[in-house]
Amino acid sequence: MNQHQKRPGWPPSVIDMGGAADPARGRPVLKAAGVAWLLNMREDNFRNRRPALEAAGFPKKLPGINGWSRACVLRWIETNGESIRPDGPVALEVAAAQLEEEYE
Repeated sequence: MNQHQKRPGWPPSVIDMGGAADPARGRPVLKAAGVAWLLNMREDNFRNRRPALEAAGFPKKLPGINGWSRACVLRWIETNGESIRPDGPVALEVAAAQLEEEYE
């Protein structure tokens, strides 16, 4: 597969992120390999482009944890690089309840 071909099943469904090709299999915290997979790029490319992505609003690593929030990364992708939900801000309690439902 060359770099311009999409892998089967791309883009991944937000509802079904636990597919066999997903290196993080639904875990709430992603390592660089998982983030790169979601962005459809190689891990080394993600690491090289990370400063530019973060300058464009890409989520930073979680404080005190060596990884990124899957929910924040997916939200950034779903909203075309925006960090808020397209339907407006959501109260923390509501967002937490939605995440808990997704991972049950």
